[in-house]
Amino acid sequence: MRSALEWAQVRTLAAEGLSQREIARRLGINRRTVIRLACSDEPPHYRRARLGSQLDLLEPVLRQLVEEWPQIKAPRVTEILRLEHGFGGSERLVREHLRRLRPASVRPAQRTGYRPAQVLQLDWAEMPTRPTIAGRERRVYALVAALPYSGAQTAHFSFDLMLESFLEGHVRAFEFFGGVPRECVYDNLRSVVARRERDVVHWNPRFSHLRGHYAFHSSACTPETPREKGSVEAAVRHLKSGFWPARRFRDLRELEQQYVDWRDRVCNTRVHASGRFPVAERLAEERTALRPLPPARFDWSGHRSVRVPIDGYLKHGRCFYRAPERLVHERVELRFDRDEVWIVHRGAEVARYERSYEQGLWLPPPIMRPEPPAPPRPALIAPVAVAPPELAEYAELCA
Repeated sequence: MRSALEWAQVRTLAAEGLSQREIARRLGINRRTVIRLACSDEPPHYRRARLGSQLDLLEPVLRQLVEEWPQIKAPRVTEILRLEHGFGGSERLVREHLRRLRPASVRPAQRTGYRPAQVLQLDWAEMPTRPTIAGRERRVYALVAALPYSGAQTAHFSFDLMLESFLEGHVRAFEFFGGVPRECVYDNLRSVVARRERDVVHWNPRFSHLRGHYAFHSSACTPETPREKGSVEAAVRHLKSGFWPARRFRDLRELEQQYVDWRDRVCNTRVHASGRFPVAERLAEERTALRPLPPARFDWSGHRSVRVPIDGYLKHGRCFYRAPERLVHERVELRFDRDEVWIVHRGAEVARYERSYEQGLWLPPPIMRPEPPAPPRPALIAPVAVAPPELAEYAELCA
């Protein structure tokens, strides 16, 4: 077999006008080889003849199985072939034949356009690094909300993925954008989708309360299809690469202050990367199209009913918060969000604390037991001098 170099030399000399006999003489090859290489549009390469497979004779059986059971797997097919047709090959060979007979289905992608205030896309994102806050490394999450029409975004940071943080992120996003969009699009989050039965989505009840309060439609993406919410996926990448690196902060409030400055000064004033339009101008247009916010703010806080123990401290998040002494053994409602913890008794707030993320912290600190008084020191008694017996006798004689 001739090499690719010889093929290139033959075609070069032929292009220069040399005869086939002269090319054969110069390269020292046969004239028929020169004719074959000059007429070939591709360099010569070695092809091994395909060897027969054990499954070649059983291919009609494979096609029938795939036609009747489109989702059948290679282990089951191998079992059928071995039991009914005497197949002695491996499961890997069956899997390769099934891959050729049943190519992977690829859903076509379509670029989607949006009208102002039509859609808001939301998704959780975990930050790339774990900063040390309150004495230990912590995961930091952000609920990112993006408007596809304008490319504007906002985010709400949290240490957890709890439902309360998810609901609070919605409220703060609606308040930042200044209104409510027609529809919100999500991944299949547990905070949104309680369960999914093929195309039937059962929504989380608390999320349904939020949805009814703000009156918007909701859609859950097809599982394992992140491109259906590509705007928020791009916003997450921008947040991780453009904002997060080289940040220093002591708590979430300081982090949010830095983010708000970056969002208003850099992110939402940029020129959109693909659309090449000013994001701020489209955001101003989109804010006029959003539906107005309802008069009352949605209550996103979590709550649970507890009985006040005898020491008055209620535990939440590995910290302890004290209720008034008069409520000992009474049942109260402990309410909490990302930043605060408060206690409600019979509809009235009786105590409120800034939420702490340190472990084992007591708020307020318990009263320390006073030290017992020191024992009295013994009084010093002056010693009494005792005269020796000789002096006593002398004193009597003198008397």
